[in-house]
Amino acid sequence: MTDEELMEQLASLMKEYVARVQASPPGPLPGADWASRLNATESALVAVDLLRAAEITSFELAAMFNI
Repeated sequence: MTDEELMEQLASLMKEYVARVQASPPGPLPGADWASRLNATESALVAVDLLRAAEITSFELAAMFNI
């Protein structure tokens, strides 16, 4: 699988996940159980990459979570 194919698959899966969470707020999905699927480093790397791609700053992120 090429990098481009991987990104296409990830984007498609993330959009499906978001649609399901939005249909049943506040999320995450009951079966997500992220702690058993991704470690802290993996979670952080994915989150940072997505935040950078969306050009979301730490200030904006804090405002979203009211912190």
